[in-house]
Formats: sequence, structure tokens, C-alpha cells
Amino acid sequence: MQTLARALIDAAAFLELSSDDVIHPDDAVRALESIGDTLRSASPAELSAIRAALSDLIAAERAGSARADLLRFYRHFFESFGLSYEAVA
Repeated sequence: MQTLARALIDAAAFLELSSDDVIHPDDAVRALESIGDTLRSASPAELSAIRAALSDLIAAERAGSARADLLRFYRHFFESFGLSYEAVA
């Protein structure tokens, strides 16, 4: 489940952080809203896998280039999708 969680996070980060010349903003918003709708029916185990993947991604990003926009996206992932879950460190 960890691999799928990471793939989901990577796709959402691409949609959220790409410039308008890469993906049309309306298309990105529609895709992100669809992801959010789906995540609202995720099981506790699925949400835990996403949280674990986010923690790993944050640690890897901090050890590397530490892009502020990406770190902010990871930290606010649950909140941005309207999910109530423990904050990610």
C-alpha cells in the first residue's frame, strides 16, 4: 500500500505545483478535487499508508534539495483535501 500512497502523493504534487503552461489550471483543479473526493472514503489503513509515505517523502526532501513548496505541500496534504488526520511532521 505504501507504493500506491507514494504514487498518489506524487501525482497530486505534480497537479498542484506544476505551472500553468504544463497543465491547465482548471484541469488540475478538477483532478485534485476528484482525488479529494476519493480520499474522503479511504480506510484508516489507507490513510495511515499515506501518512507514512508523506513522512518518508518529507525526510527525503529535507535530506536533499529541501524545496519549500514541496515540503509545504507534503505537510498540508491532508488539510488541502479536507481530511481530518494527524498533522504530518
